[in-house]
Amino acid sequence: MKKAIILSQNDNAATLLENVFVHDEVEVFDSEKNSVYVLNSLSNINRGHKIAVRDIEKNSHIIKYGHVIGKASDFIQKGELIHIHNLESERGRGDLC
Repeated sequence: MKKAIILSQNDNAATLLENVFVHDEVEVFDSEKNSVYVLNSLSNINRGHKIAVRDIEKNSHIIKYGHVIGKASDFIQKGELIHIHNLESERGRGDLC
């Protein structure tokens, strides 16, 4: 089984500790090394990238390490890659002032 980590129970994005392929099982651990999720990957995802640990509705915040890192630009399924194709940054945008 492949491994990923989260640092906060509020996180909906986990960081992969190894490469995963479609249909790989991924076990997600918290900062105390407790297993908190087991999910199936819906994408080929490289180590260090993000995977959704639950469904994320369009325009909802994406939370990694307890911090909002952006919002979902589309619906993201549990087990799907979170990257620039479905994550929109809210930082440094002049149109949000």
